[in-house]
Parts: sequence; structure tokens; C-alpha cells
Amino acid sequence: MIIHTLGPEATDSCRAAQYYLNEHPGDIQIELHDCFESIIEHFNDYQGDYFMIPAAFKSCHEQLDWADIHYTYLDQLKLVTCFRYALDPLVLIRRLKPNTNAAYTHPSTAALMKNYLRSIQDEAVIHYTDSKYLAYQNYKDAQARYVITNQKNVQLGDDEKVERTYTPDMVWCLYQILKKQVIT
Repeated sequence: MIIHTLGPEATDSCRAAQYYLNEHPGDIQIELHDCFESIIEHFNDYQGDYFMIPAAFKSCHEQLDWADIHYTYLDQLKLVTCFRYALDPLVLIRRLKPNTNAAYTHPSTAALMKNYLRSIQDEAVIHYTDSKYLAYQNYKDAQARYVITNQKNVQLGDDEKVERTYTPDMVWCLYQILKKQVIT
């Protein structure tokens, strides 16, 4: 059994797949991808494999979320199970002396960022990434003002401050990828 999900290993998706593997011992391999869209584009190549995705998924590339995937691929995905598995604690970090008034986050946590920025009346430009891990990498590279990422990814500098901490639960969906039905 091969489970396709988001990588790298620092992602919550990888941790959730490892949790599933530990709870269901057997011949299971986890294959990590750069983004969920790359898995979806190759469903035909992965027939018989499995696809794990969080219910809160939102794409940073196109207007696509979990519900869109669930219904668009109804004939190609069989929902095998759902389970609850908490995300690693999330932190919203503020850099005190940024190079740019920008914020980095994954689209699924955009509401947290927007609510925070509204509460402090800051109009930082929000940039979206494929994962919270990548949000942190981009935040560091750009020396941006804000980021939401997993707490475990963070090494705070002298000019950084944790503004908020979040501990959300998540619902994870495991699908079997079926042969695409050809309608004639």
C-alpha cells in the first residue's frame, strides 16, 4: 500500500500519514509530494494507491479545496476512512525589524492571519505557499514581518516574537485512487 501525501517530512500531512501507518501496521509506504495538486494531476498513474489529505486543505495555486476534490473526483476516489489527528502547534511570528511588510502562510491558515492583521490594523501583503513549512522558509528568505507555521519549525531570532499560538485538531481523509471511469 502506498499513501501519497504532502511533504517534506516536516509537514503535518507526513506526520498524519506516519500516525496512520503506526495505527495500521502492514506493508505501507508513504510517498511525499511538493504539493497536493501534483498528486491530483497523476491520479491515473497512482491507480490502486492511496491519497491522504486534511479536510482543511486549500490550494495556493487554484480555486481548489477539499470539498472540490471530494466531489470533482467522486468517480476516481473512494473514501476509505477519516480520522482525527491534531496538527503540531501553530505559531504566528512577528519580526520586529523586517525588510518587507509581508506575511507568509498556507491558504488553510489564511483566516488566522487575516484576523490577526485586522486586530492590529496592519495591511501586510499576504503570500501563500504549499505548506506551513514553506511559509516559514519564505518568511526567513524575505525577512518578512509575519508568518504562521508549525512551532517545531521555528528558531526564533532576537528580532522575532511569537504573537499567537494555536493548537487545532484536524480531520484527515484517506482515499483509495480508483481507475477513472470512461463515459461513452
